[in-house]
Amino acid sequence: MEKVITLNLKDNILEHCADLLIEDYYKKNIPLSRVAVVFGGKRPALFLKKLLAEKIGRSYFPPAFFSIDEFMEHCLLKNTSFGKISDLEEAFLIYELMQKHWPKMLKGREQFIRFLPWAKEIISFIEQLDLEDIPQEALKNIQAKARLGYDVPQSINEMLIRIGALRDIFHRQLKQARSYNRGLIYLEVSRNLENND
Repeated sequence: MEKVITLNLKDNILEHCADLLIEDYYKKNIPLSRVAVVFGGKRPALFLKKLLAEKIGRSYFPPAFFSIDEFMEHCLLKNTSFGKISDLEEAFLIYELMQKHWPKMLKGREQFIRFLPWAKEIISFIEQLDLEDIPQEALKNIQAKARLGYDVPQSINEMLIRIGALRDIFHRQLKQARSYNRGLIYLEVSRNLENND
């Protein structure tokens, strides 16, 4: 489908979606079960199913409904088998990588419990880089400025200098364990779009 439909804010998006599915698929004898509908969350699917049932007036096989995160996981599962890493495991992996590669950066945070809040911030930053598919080349500008020193605590400047290398090692470890996080799922799917139907 190569068309874009623009709606006013006052328009009922579910009504338009139901009409589109019925006109472009159901009435042309294309099974709705071959259609994927992606919403920001899960709730709209319940209302759209009900609306489709009312408009069709008989039993039917509904489209496949996904939240955005579910859809990205579905796309990745077509090419790779993986599990999802828990938040705590992810934080501990960052901690282990810091211990191994940059132990001086743990000064004052040698215990995992003291490092945990910082690990969450690092993971959040890496996830944003992955969601936006920021290439390593773009990070070099941040790293160069961090070497000069942003007006932030020195520990943050030190982290910014190393964020590209940490991100690479972190990704390698996740892929090796076949245990992906949300950011890496989005990154892998966006980089392999041609492999997805």
